Amino acid sequence: MKNINISLVQPFVSKDNDKNFKHVEKLIEEACQQNPDIICLPERWFFLDFVNLNLDQIFQSERGKQYQLVKQWAKEYNVPIISGGIWEKHKEYSRPFVTAYYFDFKGKEMFRQNKIHLYGMEKVILESGKELQVFRDTKLDIIFSILICFDLTISSALTDLAANNGAEIIFSPTLIRETGMYNYNIYLQARALENRIPIASCNSIFKQLDRNFIGQSKIIHFQKGSSSPVKLLTEEAPKKPNILNKDVNISFPNKIRKKRNNEKVQVEGLRVISNF
Repeated sequence: MKNINISLVQPFVSKDNDKNFKHVEKLIEEACQQNPDIICLPERWFFLDFVNLNLDQIFQSERGKQYQLVKQWAKEYNVPIISGGIWEKHKEYSRPFVTAYYFDFKGKEMFRQNKIHLYGMEKVILESGKELQVFRDTKLDIIFSILICFDLTISSALTDLAANNGAEIIFSPTLIRETGMYNYNIYLQARALENRIPIASCNSIFKQLDRNFIGQSKIIHFQKGSSSPVKLLTEEAPKKPNILNKDVNISFPNKIRKKRNNEKVQVEGLRVISNF
């Protein structure tokens, strides 16, 4: 039976980034007491000053300070880490990206995923990713993809694409405000059920302008047993700075995913008749 132990770091984000960095490191240190295989940070674990729109503060240089911090944490604590979403400039592009990096337990960058579906003002100032990474970590014997926030909610397309190309679990660093949490819970469950794939979604806690972010990071996984109807399980972090840790079974959803895919109707070439 193949399992993966996941820790989601759910920090409180203040306006003081030096304080934020120390706070996140302390949570990582706490998470390591659970001996996780992977730690995932939320989409936003640092403060971005949108009120004054200080672009020099908002946009990092490629593989800049925040990248170096996560790289250092992975190496120092000997644990693979998904960086959350770093707003950074990339060479040969006029607009920055929201980029999530995956570092192995030695702090080596293994791959990066750019956010594909941008949200709100992101569409005006940021570049959209054009590739979806499906990555095999041979040491952990796990295949996964990273879908950053809106990548998971705007449609099922990217989750389907990841699962159909071998992903066994989806990590989603996210930034969901309180008013959108009900809908987001439905999205998470639907994406997991559609593809019989576990999802680990990491949110943060802070307030900016009129938006309140309350954490409630989640791990959606499956109870071993019946494949139809399958029983979905949800682990949820409280509304405070916290670590959500769970040992997630991968073997069972891998098995029922194959069965599920064989039962799906092939829509390519299917005629659509509109009676209006």
